[in-house]
Amino acid sequence: MQKPAQTNLETQNNPEAGGETNIKRFPRELIFLCVFLLMTVALAAGYSYWMMAHAPMNSNKNLHILDRSEWQGEPPSSKPEHLKLPISNVIISHTATEGCETEEICIYRMQTIQGFHMKSLGWLDIGYNFLVGGDGQIYVGRGWHHQGQHVRGYNAVSISIAFIGTFVNVEPPVRQVEAAKRLMTEGVRLHKLHPDYHIFAHRQLSPTESPGQRLFELIKHWPRWTQDVTELRLLGNATLKFVTRAYWLAQPAGRALPSLQLPVESVRFESTVSPACSTQAECVFRVRLLQTFHIESSGYTDINYNFVIAGDTNIYEGRGWDQSCESEQDHNATTNELVVGFVGATASNKKLALELIQQGIKWGHISKNYTLTDNAT
Repeated sequence: MQKPAQTNLETQNNPEAGGETNIKRFPRELIFLCVFLLMTVALAAGYSYWMMAHAPMNSNKNLHILDRSEWQGEPPSSKPEHLKLPISNVIISHTATEGCETEEICIYRMQTIQGFHMKSLGWLDIGYNFLVGGDGQIYVGRGWHHQGQHVRGYNAVSISIAFIGTFVNVEPPVRQVEAAKRLMTEGVRLHKLHPDYHIFAHRQLSPTESPGQRLFELIKHWPRWTQDVTELRLLGNATLKFVTRAYWLAQPAGRALPSLQLPVESVRFESTVSPACSTQAECVFRVRLLQTFHIESSGYTDINYNFVIAGDTNIYEGRGWDQSCESEQDHNATTNELVVGFVGATASNKKLALELIQQGIKWGHISKNYTLTDNAT
């Protein structure tokens, strides 16, 4: 006699029919699948969060930075020194080249500047930490972590930002100025710049026109620009403060003279026979009178001192480290002698002059075996 077919209930309760096994296995696989999916989602979310937290993106969407590979920079010839971050000082320069308005031209300028710094000046890399193009973009030089070669004595305690172009008679474009400001803001965000950093112009620390008079006038209105360089000079182990020709409004020289034959073998101190001065405004006036007298009354082509040391303890750039002075007898160039003039010579001014000589020896302008003639009594 044929057995009746098992009902669904019987099938479910009969182990041999396999029903119980299917019911128990299905929930277990579903649980494993759900756990696996939850773990996958959690890992993906965690990874996304980590990427967002560590991504090297700029918080400022308007800040565009091109790294060295993007402007096809050459590798340094040797390993540069590291900076101790965060840095508290920013020095603004200009490159004293033609400007650039497009990325293509700015890249060309970057390559040209790097080539000049490395091949002509013998530096290990482009000298600036960052450069700002007229296209409103930032071009990475030595970056945040390596010392530049932009201002002697201050490279270890500052970041340099150079504006591509020459800004003696023209202002940089607004987008170039704004890009530099955004870069400094980004530096604070990344903890590369100290929140209380200071801004200086190149000319405040070295006898140069950089960053150009028109850009300098803009910088002086920036909130973090600092007129007093005393603190930075101490950080840079520099005791000398130079006042450039542009700052004391020097007249241009009547003609070019032969360059000094460096290192010079002789240094001569001379009294200017000018009344003493104690403030910078007064000393600037004295130095300008000296130049006018030398050109108009004595027939020299320029102020006839390489440097003038005044009562305000500043060193005023005359003909500088490169141009020779003229002899009193025939006005011929004295190419192997550096002349230092004193406005109201005092013992402290003589001390500054000796420090100037030591700086000249360090920079290769004066021979270690120089002879000194002191006519400043």
